[in-house]
Amino acid sequence: MAALMSLAQLSSGSPVYDSYYRQVDRGGTGRVGPAEGALFLKKSGLSDSTLGKIWELADPDGKGYLDKQGFFVALRLVSCAQNGRDVSIASLKLPLAPPKFSDTSSPSLSTTSSTDSHWAVRVEERGKFEGVFESLSPVNGLLSGEKVKPVLINSNLPLDVLGRIWDLSDIDKDGHLDTDEFAVAMHLVYRARELEPVPSSLPASLIPPSKRKKPGGSLPGSVPVLPPPHRESVRSPLTHASASAGTLSPKPSLDPPQPAVSWVVPVADRGRYDELFLKLDSDLDGLVGGGEVKEVFLQSGLSQALLAHIWTLADTRQKGKLTREQFSLAMHLVQQKVKKGLEPPQALTPDMLPPSDRAAPLPVHSSSLGSVEFTGVKELDDISQEIAELQREKFALEQEIREKEEAIRMKNNDVQVMQGALEREGSGLQNLASQKQDAQGRLEEMDQQKSKLESMLGDVQLKCQEESQLISSAQGQIETQEAGQKSQEEELSRAKSDLARLQQEEVQLEQSIQAGQSQLHTIGRSLRVTQDEITQARSRLAQIRDSQEEVTTQHRAVQRRAERREPERHGGLV
Repeated sequence: MAALMSLAQLSSGSPVYDSYYRQVDRGGTGRVGPAEGALFLKKSGLSDSTLGKIWELADPDGKGYLDKQGFFVALRLVSCAQNGRDVSIASLKLPLAPPKFSDTSSPSLSTTSSTDSHWAVRVEERGKFEGVFESLSPVNGLLSGEKVKPVLINSNLPLDVLGRIWDLSDIDKDGHLDTDEFAVAMHLVYRARELEPVPSSLPASLIPPSKRKKPGGSLPGSVPVLPPPHRESVRSPLTHASASAGTLSPKPSLDPPQPAVSWVVPVADRGRYDELFLKLDSDLDGLVGGGEVKEVFLQSGLSQALLAHIWTLADTRQKGKLTREQFSLAMHLVQQKVKKGLEPPQALTPDMLPPSDRAAPLPVHSSSLGSVEFTGVKELDDISQEIAELQREKFALEQEIREKEEAIRMKNNDVQVMQGALEREGSGLQNLASQKQDAQGRLEEMDQQKSKLESMLGDVQLKCQEESQLISSAQGQIETQEAGQKSQEEELSRAKSDLARLQQEEVQLEQSIQAGQSQLHTIGRSLRVTQDEITQARSRLAQIRDSQEEVTTQHRAVQRRAERREPERHGGLV
């Protein structure tokens, strides 16, 4: 349908479409590439999944670029999405206003500040978060708290922190998360795992563009989202931790402000390393293992022993996995060796230690643990000393509890890894079962073919038996005829012998005639008698010859019939 619509029909005669097209095709090449096209279409404020669908519909042939008509189709589909219509080819004929884009050069939209167009959730993160969002089977583009709860719980963050993250992410307070709100929640979880404090209110940079209000209205992030004291949020799918459990989680807001610290990893490189970390962290647990970074490390060309030393330096917590900052430190040490030839140190210097791994200052009261100010009154001094001892015991217990919580988190991570391996094994078993079922199906088909071939072979064998019987019968007839012919040949041989004898007698008679004329009459009579005998013999000889010719004719007829049956027999076998 889009190919049949003209540019005027797609633009509804509005010059705005041509204005948009001139902005992306400044050189007049007649095509809009994927980079400039994506950069422009993102200003519409639509999600990446919607924009991806729009691009596929505008470029149905997969050319990788859009001509003017394809770009007009994309603009019209953007207008459909912005007006709540279905993004499909069938919606192109709907009468809609031109689309709007958050750019000062866009002729159909009021100006928007550059800070409003920026979103702290990066494109790489959004792609991963949208994949997780779709895997949870949203209903009408929304996820309920029950569906989001397992994902949040798997982060191993304290329940009170997760409750605050939910409240911050549910921007419109409807008890559900759309894809943008879910991306905010996952972004906050990811940062909390990196020991970054969860803000008390959502910063403007974290508010999705689709949730931001026009200038003059208040931003959702400017309103505190924490529930009032002793009141539980009815929309949060997480039950808040008990008061005793809550005292075990760190409270960054009570700590004194941290002084600014320097780090050897340049700020300019951190963003690049963070993006690489996001690509490698496929399970979104905020950690990467040796298997995930092996290929990246080996691409540096450094020896495995040196890479193992760098890994040991970066793995400051000895967990066998690296956090985002630890990974950045490892990549920095690798690049220092590759580009500048600087050997990694034997131990990390203070400025090399990742900021999140540096020891946080103790609470103000902790510095006085174990010290007692004596008053000179024995009872007060004993009580003070007992209080100090209890404080020391409390501090030791809190330290032990933190260590056990860390051990539990590590074990939970191990359990998750084992569960993932078990799921992969289950998937492998399912694949094997499917392959077995396919093999059984093919085996049944082969059995059916074998039965058909056996049936055909039986028919051929039956025909061969019939032909063999016919051949045996023909051979019997031939043998009988050969026996009769042999008998006739014997008779012919005897007749020839008689003929030879008669001929000899005839010669003798002729000699007798020549020898004695005197006995003419006697010999004449004898000659007549002899001539009669010769006539009879010749008659018998003629009969024998006729019989011989008849036998020869029959023999040839039999041979011709046998020769005719021989091709027929071979044809039946074929």
